[in-house]
Amino acid sequence: MKVSINSDLPQLQARIEDMGKQVKFAAAVALTRTAQKIKDAQLREMRDVFESPTPWTMSSLFVNPATKDKLIAVVWLKDFAAKATPAAKYLMPQIDGGPRSLKRFEKALQSVGALPAGYHVVPGEAAKLDAFGNMDRGQIVQILSYFKAFPEAGYKANMTDKRKAQLARGTRSKQGFEYFVGRPGDRLPLGVWQRIRFARGTAIKPVMIFVRSAQYKAIYDFQFVAKMVYTQEFKQEFDRAYAEAMRAAR
Repeated sequence: MKVSINSDLPQLQARIEDMGKQVKFAAAVALTRTAQKIKDAQLREMRDVFESPTPWTMSSLFVNPATKDKLIAVVWLKDFAAKATPAAKYLMPQIDGGPRSLKRFEKALQSVGALPAGYHVVPGEAAKLDAFGNMDRGQIVQILSYFKAFPEAGYKANMTDKRKAQLARGTRSKQGFEYFVGRPGDRLPLGVWQRIRFARGTAIKPVMIFVRSAQYKAIYDFQFVAKMVYTQEFKQEFDRAYAEAMRAAR
């Protein structure tokens, strides 16, 4: 789903045919300016709808400008990310409702049999969180490496048995620990657990808890925001752009 705003108004199409390149130029400028206003309105809506949206989310919108030969401007969410989940994937359940798509690290855990199908991850007691309440990337990488969830040709090396043994022993300043996947005692939640070693005995804490994927209710009406701004702004943007084009043509 993308919001495409175009010059489909019959009266505008007639003016374009009758008046030529100045009108085409004005229409392209007006569509692009309106698209930018839609983007700005979407950012305001994100701040209202989402609690503490991350900078990644707030930079996820883009505008494809219209041209005089293609009178369509597009406002949408980025659908590609080299090392993270694209915004178009993780925001779609908030826009359309339905199940949340798996994040990249969840897919990696699923690929090695750690995360069951139909589940996703929520942070546990021992999870390190960033300022936005998301799991710390360094801890996620460590867990993926521990369970050898990176592809052999991946950008991070999977952890060796020697390195696991070093983590388990710990150092003078750091307690030893190891990770395991399971449901301790058949009564605690399924997930990734951390077993911490002390001078006398051990303790376990949940780092990632596996919960069944839930159906999300749509809370972010992307289309409504776009249509409202288009209705309010396009005509005056076209009139302004057309006046500018006519002055430039003199």
